[in-house]
Amino acid sequence: MRNKEVAEKFYELAEVAELAGENPFKVKAYLEAARVIENLTIPIEELAKENKLDEIKGVGKSIAEKIKEYLEAGKITKLEELKKLVPVGLLELEKVPGLGAKRVKVLYEKLGVKNLEDLERAAKEHKIRNLEGFGEKTEQKILEGIKSLRDKRTDRFLIGIALPIAESIINLLKENTPVDKHMICGSLRRMKDTIGDIDILVTSKNPSVVMDYFVKIPFVKEILAKGDTKSSIITQEGIQVDLRVVENESFGAAVQYFTGSKNHNVRLREIAIKKNLKLNEYGVFRLDDNLKIAGVEETDVYEALGLDWIPPEMREDTGEVELAMQHKLPAIVDYKDIKGDLHMHTKYSDGANTIEEMARKAISLGYEYIVITEHAKALGVAGGLSIDDFKKEKEEIEKLNKKLHPFKIFLGVELNILSDGSIDFDEKDLDIF
Repeated sequence: MRNKEVAEKFYELAEVAELAGENPFKVKAYLEAARVIENLTIPIEELAKENKLDEIKGVGKSIAEKIKEYLEAGKITKLEELKKLVPVGLLELEKVPGLGAKRVKVLYEKLGVKNLEDLERAAKEHKIRNLEGFGEKTEQKILEGIKSLRDKRTDRFLIGIALPIAESIINLLKENTPVDKHMICGSLRRMKDTIGDIDILVTSKNPSVVMDYFVKIPFVKEILAKGDTKSSIITQEGIQVDLRVVENESFGAAVQYFTGSKNHNVRLREIAIKKNLKLNEYGVFRLDDNLKIAGVEETDVYEALGLDWIPPEMREDTGEVELAMQHKLPAIVDYKDIKGDLHMHTKYSDGANTIEEMARKAISLGYEYIVITEHAKALGVAGGLSIDDFKKEKEEIEKLNKKLHPFKIFLGVELNILSDGSIDFDEKDLDIF
């Protein structure tokens, strides 16, 4: 699913468009499209393939064309044209907390600030405080923001960004190359909050075809290496992706090895040695005669070491190996254990589906209830609802609860805390929720 990737591109388009002095309505349209795409539950590439992009709220003909162009060619021509009008460093300035496109534009036009170094110099020389709309406190916050930005710079990415990219790559390989088995490995398979890079393993009888296609997928920014059985790329988001084609006889062992963690793998190798065995990415071997006794399936690798198979999420050497020896591994929470969703938006505000569509999908997932929590009126840009709107929505929910019994739909609200500390609605109005 490439929703996050496409949304990020439209957020970038909005930023660049504003810096380039584009029509404010266009900037707003790009932002709205980015936010809606980011929250879609259906893969954007599927909607594009079915020519249903215009069914997305906030996506008109022009934006739909830009989405198709990016999905097919890996670029948006309008964005590339606008970038030529904006100094490269200005985009980085927007990442400084407290600086939006308007302030960045003022800093550029009044002080010639083109990058972080220029910004830091101007702040330290107290040139920013004299600009209209800034002041001494803003100047100090900018310096703090620069430090914070530099401290946060990292080569790790949120799982919510990395996982859809990895899944998209897998889907593309399955559709366009002769891959057989496939697995996302590394910290992504262990479902860590952040990941350093993406590791993907596949088996194939024609590795060269796989590698040729992999380095040409639409969102490749840079090719780091291309080999017969291993290639590495950098995506548009800056994430490194390593693809390896391994032999079927070693697939299970390779999956175990490249899933990690390092400490977990060290513990397994220690156990192997005690059992007069050798463990590596090719399999489990007897030390006496180098006979391979496991490797095709990952479960066989653990079994050969006298262990229960350990879920990837537990492989951090925090006691899971000992529990696997004793056959006492706990069950981890699975998707089937989820009973409901407490935060959902529908077409009443900025969602893409009706209440009934959301409810029926939830039922198909085995949920027992959902809570519809539309935006309240203060967030007009996201279709915030008035109390009368919520009353209308409640009537529909009550009808659906009778229709879909025993499934239950609750009415909630995503309230906004206003600048004076109050919220969107009076206390008496909240009784309907």
